[in-house]
Amino acid sequence: MTRLVLTVLTVVALFGVLVPWYKRYDFLDPVMLAAYFCLPVVLVAPMAADALAGGTESAMGTVRRVLQVAFYGWGLGMVIIAAGLITVNAASRHGHLLLPSGELLAAGVAFSAGAALAAVVATGFLAHFFSARSARTILRLLFLVLLVAMVLLARGASAEWTAAFWRHMTTTELTRGGFHGAVALAAVDVAALAMFARLRRA
Repeated sequence: MTRLVLTVLTVVALFGVLVPWYKRYDFLDPVMLAAYFCLPVVLVAPMAADALAGGTESAMGTVRRVLQVAFYGWGLGMVIIAAGLITVNAASRHGHLLLPSGELLAAGVAFSAGAALAAVVATGFLAHFFSARSARTILRLLFLVLLVAMVLLARGASAEWTAAFWRHMTTTELTRGGFHGAVALAAVDVAALAMFARLRRA
């Protein structure tokens, strides 16, 4: 328990205080916030691997366990974002609150919740068919491949592709994409969670 508390405090201090303090106004950039709203996907994966590895239980028990893990990771992500906004305002002393678009925040919160739940279910499938350790290894490799792919694309992309990419990184486009993604993820989450609960049914 003590180790978990220290880990949570360390993550919040790093991503919710130190990074926003260093970035200041840049923390409010829609691209930066979009990346932060994806944090729960990374946070829930290790816990989901341990919580859902092997075994059988009732469908309701599985649903409850999945939702608990997803809520933990999503909630921690929201705490980090809230801490970041507080840190930016405390560091700037601008005289009034500095906040991103309310619609962007709403879209990010909704998308983040759907993505966290999808990540938990996907990790659960891996842990069920393999093991918790194998699931964590596979996820680390996937994250590494994704990171390398993003770096290579950033370095090798043409000027036209880069310009087109950044045209879609505006507050309006990210807000629209966040809401659309949240709706799509909700449909996928319901179907995937039903399949997973049936798979683990005692």
